[in-house]
Order: sequence, then structure tokens, then C-alpha cells
Amino acid sequence: MDKVILSKGADRFDVGGSELQLLGGFSNNVFECMRNGESFILKFYTSSVYRKDSIIAELDWIRFLHSSGINVTPPLLSNNGKYIETIKLEVERECYVLAFEKAKGSFINVNDKRTWNKDFYYIWGKTLGKMHCLSKNYSPDGTIKKQGWNMGYLFSGNFKEVSKVVVQKWEEFVGELNKLPKDKNGYGMIHNDLHQRNFYVHNDEIILFDFGDCEYNWFIYDIAIVLYHAVQSIDENEIKGREEFAHLFIKAFLEGYLTENNLSSFWLAKLPFFLNYRRIFSYIYFSQFLNKQQKNNEKVKIILKGMQKKIESDVPYLEIDFKYLFKA
Repeated sequence: MDKVILSKGADRFDVGGSELQLLGGFSNNVFECMRNGESFILKFYTSSVYRKDSIIAELDWIRFLHSSGINVTPPLLSNNGKYIETIKLEVERECYVLAFEKAKGSFINVNDKRTWNKDFYYIWGKTLGKMHCLSKNYSPDGTIKKQGWNMGYLFSGNFKEVSKVVVQKWEEFVGELNKLPKDKNGYGMIHNDLHQRNFYVHNDEIILFDFGDCEYNWFIYDIAIVLYHAVQSIDENEIKGREEFAHLFIKAFLEGYLTENNLSSFWLAKLPFFLNYRRIFSYIYFSQFLNKQQKNNEKVKIILKGMQKKIESDVPYLEIDFKYLFKA
């Protein structure tokens, strides 16, 4: 990220550019800083990657959840009383700068069985279930452009460095998704990336952040994303260990989820499909957006090659039977 842009963005929120501490983010666009003795988060979104209408929708969704009692990190106003500050770049390009409260707590430790256990998975499920239940009554005003599941770059079909076989598989998944119903009991605004690095745990409560991928999508996909990434806490070569973990995890997670939101067996039966969809989505996303240095990393090369091989060979993400979940 250009230092001039960082300095201008920080200044809009009464912070010196030199005070920004990089936290990460997919594009290295997330920073921590201090104002009036309080830590908060600054995010920088370039218009070449992020659409302003999707950022506006994200902020509206976060504010709605916050006002409804969900533990999220709310957005903060700039010196000019704005939630989004716009910095002009070269011709027809901009950078949008947003600030958020810093969540209390810390990341869950997946290696600590005292906290990473079925009791926690239950709470995690309950948290997502409550969000989905609220989604059924979320109705943004007409100025907010709804972010549909197929509005992102990946649905343009302009792929680079992706094999024809993977593109064919992708088109098959999209075709199946287009056939699915979009009634409010199974479809609505979701987080769309609620893995274990997108929340903190504080006093046994989950505090959510990073809603940058939120969109209208199927609730079961939000659940599949959680399981997809939670399973990655177990080494990929430990096939039996992954299977045992997946069963333990999803059972406890759904027990919590279903206390807050009802999801029919029709949707639960789609879990394997959405797990496989998440994998091909992730593979194509990484293929398009990882920078040259990241792609040349040997570990990344091995991971992407393995993903490609399994996608092309129709190997399920998890080779286990979830039918016991699908009983009405």
C-alpha cells in the first residue's frame, strides 16, 4: 500500500501515517492505530479491487447487526463525520478508507483443547444461527444496492491461469446454484467468511469482524464455510482425524445453530455440495488474486496444485457421510 495513500487516509481519522501498524488482510490493507488512547482498525479498499456499493452495503449490514445485539466491531466516524472517506488516486481510481472499533479478546487457539472444543463449537453455531435469524428481517432501504451471490469478479468468467477442466467444473457449480430457491428461510444476507481468524473470543463470547465479503447467499453456505476452514485445523494428511473432527464439530455447531435459527433437512443435505463449492471458489480466487511473490511460494504452489487435482478429479472435500444430519 502506497505510503502517501496511507498517510492521507490516516489523517482523515486523526492519526499519523507513521503510527499505522500492519495487521494483514488479503491485500495487506488492514492496520491498527491509536486515537485518544484507544486502539482501532483502519481498512483501505482500492476501487480496482473493491466496489463502493458493496462497502456501503457492508456497513449497513454491520450497523444493523450491532443494533440488534450481535457482537460485532462497529464502524467509526471520520473527522468529517463520514463512515467512508474517499481518496482520489489516478484517473477513475479511488481508495476508500474505513475505521472500526478494535475487538476485545484474542483469536481462538485451535491447539488448546480447553477452549477449542465442542462447547465452543456450540457457541459458534449459536452465534451464526442468531445472525441468520436476524437476516430474515433485514431490509435495507432502497439506496443500498443488494450484493447478490453472483455479483463478484469470479462470475465474470475472465479467468487467468485456471485449467479448462476447472472452468468447466465451476460452470457446473454455478448452474446448480442457479437452480436453488431463494426463500427467506434458506437465503439472506450472510457473513460469507466466518472462519476462525475472523473473530475474537472475549469472556466466552464471540466478537465478529471482517464483513468485507458479506452478501446475499444461502445460509448453508455460511455453515459450509465455517466447517471448511475449521477442518483445516487438522493436518490434511490425517484423513481419519479430519473425519472424526468434522463429525464432532458439525454436530456441536448445528446443535447451537438450531437453537437460534431453523434450517430444514433440504438445506442441510446441501452441505457436501457447498463444501466442494467453497473449495473451487477458493482455488479460483487464489489463482486470480494472489500476487506473484505469493504464487511463487513453494508451499502455496503445492496447496494450489493439490486443490486443482482434487477439483478436476471430483474428489469430495470431506469423504464422509453427513446423512444423519438430514433427518427432519
